[in-house]
Amino acid sequence: MDAQENDLSNEAAALADVLKWSTDLPAWQRDALRRLCSQPKLETADITALVAICKGDAAAVPLDASHIRDPSASHAVVSLGALHGLSHVNALAPGERLSFGKAGLTVIYGDNGAGKSGYARVLKQLCRARSPKGDAILPNIYAASSGTPSASIDFFIGGQKRSASWTQGEAPDPMLSAVSVFDSRTANVHVENTNDLAYTPLPLRILAGLAQTCQDVRAKLAAEIKALQEQTPAVLSKPECKPDTPVGKLVAGLSGKTKQDAVEKLAGLTADEEARLQTLNTDLASDPARTVRQLQSQEARIRSAIEKLDQLMAAATDENQAALREAHTHLATARSAAAAASANLFADEPLPDVGSDVWKALWEAARDYSRASAYPDRPFPAATTGDHCVLCQQPLSEETAKRLSSFEAFVQDQSKRREQEAANAYDHKLEEVSSKAVSMKALIAIVATMRDDVGQEEAARTLRRDTLQLAWRLRAILRTHCLAAQPALPASVTVSLDPLRTALRGIATRIDGLQAEANSPQRAALIAERDGLTDRKWLGVVKADVLAQIDRLRTIETTEKASKDTATNKITTQSARIAQALVTNRLRGRFAIEVDKLGVAGLAIELQQAKTSAGVPFFQVQLINKPTEPVGKVLSEGEHRCVALAAFLAELSTIDAQSAIVFDDPVSSLDHLHRDKVAARLAEAGQTRQVIVFTHDMAFLLLLDEACRATKDRDATPVAYRLISRGAENAGYCHQDPPANVMPLDKVIDGMKAHLANVKIHHERGDQAKWLREVTSFQDQLRTTWERAVEEVIMPVIRRLSRKVDTTGLIKLTVLTDTDCTAMRDAFGRCSALLHSQPGEINPRLPAPSVITAEIGALEKWIADIRSRQEKAA
Repeated sequence: MDAQENDLSNEAAALADVLKWSTDLPAWQRDALRRLCSQPKLETADITALVAICKGDAAAVPLDASHIRDPSASHAVVSLGALHGLSHVNALAPGERLSFGKAGLTVIYGDNGAGKSGYARVLKQLCRARSPKGDAILPNIYAASSGTPSASIDFFIGGQKRSASWTQGEAPDPMLSAVSVFDSRTANVHVENTNDLAYTPLPLRILAGLAQTCQDVRAKLAAEIKALQEQTPAVLSKPECKPDTPVGKLVAGLSGKTKQDAVEKLAGLTADEEARLQTLNTDLASDPARTVRQLQSQEARIRSAIEKLDQLMAAATDENQAALREAHTHLATARSAAAAASANLFADEPLPDVGSDVWKALWEAARDYSRASAYPDRPFPAATTGDHCVLCQQPLSEETAKRLSSFEAFVQDQSKRREQEAANAYDHKLEEVSSKAVSMKALIAIVATMRDDVGQEEAARTLRRDTLQLAWRLRAILRTHCLAAQPALPASVTVSLDPLRTALRGIATRIDGLQAEANSPQRAALIAERDGLTDRKWLGVVKADVLAQIDRLRTIETTEKASKDTATNKITTQSARIAQALVTNRLRGRFAIEVDKLGVAGLAIELQQAKTSAGVPFFQVQLINKPTEPVGKVLSEGEHRCVALAAFLAELSTIDAQSAIVFDDPVSSLDHLHRDKVAARLAEAGQTRQVIVFTHDMAFLLLLDEACRATKDRDATPVAYRLISRGAENAGYCHQDPPANVMPLDKVIDGMKAHLANVKIHHERGDQAKWLREVTSFQDQLRTTWERAVEEVIMPVIRRLSRKVDTTGLIKLTVLTDTDCTAMRDAFGRCSALLHSQPGEINPRLPAPSVITAEIGALEKWIADIRSRQEKAA
């Protein structure tokens, strides 16, 4: 960095350095700097817009060279030529041209509402003066059509004429930034809340504003974060989920980066998972021993059902049908053989059917009775003489005993034993097959087990249908196996037992878990499974809240990231650097000189660094003799404005080039004690540069006129006057002549002469009405001019609207004589009587032009005569 770049001793160079420094700042801070360059304070709407830019919701318009004073303009002398071509600027009349004197003072006077402020606002925009937010130029609200305010300006750079066009919102010619504008509303000297008078050069005020903006943006971002955090629903601030489940871990770790798919994957349960959760809740919520007993009972029912269905399927087969048929056939054959043997042996017995099944049953009963009760210690039959028959209880004869023995021998015979064996085999097979049948009551219980215990309603319906078909088939087998002609059996089916077996395995697992210790891995696994399913079910209910929370957290994280850009470290460093270069001993010394020139109540005032706020140094205006006394409390409003003006002029001293300066009502609200000092200082400034003053204060205008006159210390300061007036429809009409109250008397008299030459034709033509209006006007002008002539005569001592009495000019009043006073009173009386009628006159004659010429001549002679004598007296 070369020496020129290091020179930050003037505002333009410091602002250029701020621009270069700002290129590394976040976009929203660069946008804030742009705003702060054109307005003293950011409003709520500005902060809101900057917050949006900070968060990436809006685009920034960063600070660039068009928003600041061009440092190259500081090395050129720039003066203003004329402002013209104004369009849509307030209610200013179009086509007007406001010109400025090339040197010295140009005093632009306008009454309130005349349009003076409209021209001043345009100059502030062209010269990039820092203006309050409300100073944006508005078009005429009463006009039929409106547009963007625009204007053209002629100016000079080192004597070379240039012209430029300007439209509001577009950057003006950068060289115009060399022109400085004083506006007390945005002055670098301001009263703080503590009544201290602070001095903050524009670059430092901009940086201070940026530091404050950082705090405001940070506060607004923090408020947004807090508001978002407060929107967290209670269901998530105190979640019902367990911390160690997948859902609990997901909720505990929610952030803006959490994927929606991760939530969708865990949220809600399937029908099977819902059933499993109900089972786990039942198992773990009740007495484990009781639940085990219930499960064991359920297990027994399922096992019984499986066993019965297995037996049914095994019984209702073609093989069992064949086996039954074969056993029945074998029994029939053995029975026929035994019947044949019986018929041969007992043909002579008195009773028939010995050996038949009925008889056999009777015989078996008799054997059992004999062995159990009648003759338990003797073999059957007991047929010794004297024994009794176990059937008829009669004593046995020899014949009877022989018959009993033959009966037993028959029963023990081989054919009878084969019949018995065949019968036993058939009965066993028949019992074996028929025992596998499933009753309707049993079927109902099996179907209920499948439906209620296993939870498979559809499978239960299928099982019932298939089981009924097998039961019908088995019944057909039992009923038809002994028939000679075998009918077709119902079709065979296979009952699916897989659901029952699966349920059986699940029950076994549950029983194992329930029978385990409370802190066993098995039970812990069940609890973890239950908690996981419970939390997933809960997540399904609050899924919308979770997804909304993720969006909030994403916004919070973005906002927190944006908030990191509100740090003021860089601003602190830059402010200290600029303050050290800008507020130098030279500036402080010049400030003291300017305060003295403006005569701020004779107070000795200096600039001292007082504090640092947000890293930005602040300089306090202090009383040298009483530095602890708050100056803002001591100084009046007028004195405060003088101090601000002194700082403005002191800052100009740091710039070598003597470019134009513009003052917009520099004495507004000032009391009469300070007008003359300010007028004298502005007249002094007009000796070396172009000074343009807008004012509506006639007294101040007269003081400026007086201050610009030659004195023993300096030559006269060139002064030009412009008048801004208002018409019927528009304001801002520009006139080259000054207000009548300050127009030189010689020029006023010459004007009356010229006007008389133009209007005397009305008298010559006998147009009495028009001539009457002109005579009336001349009467008023002559009287007013005589009053101003008297004022000029006594002006060496005291003048109108001034509190000053100049005793050194008293000698000039000694030249006045009685003749002068008589001549003045006579002439003033004649002027008053120009239109007065004589008694008895109805239509008085109007004075001829020659009469008015004579009165003008008398006034002119009276003024010239006294001037001559006063000059000699001096």
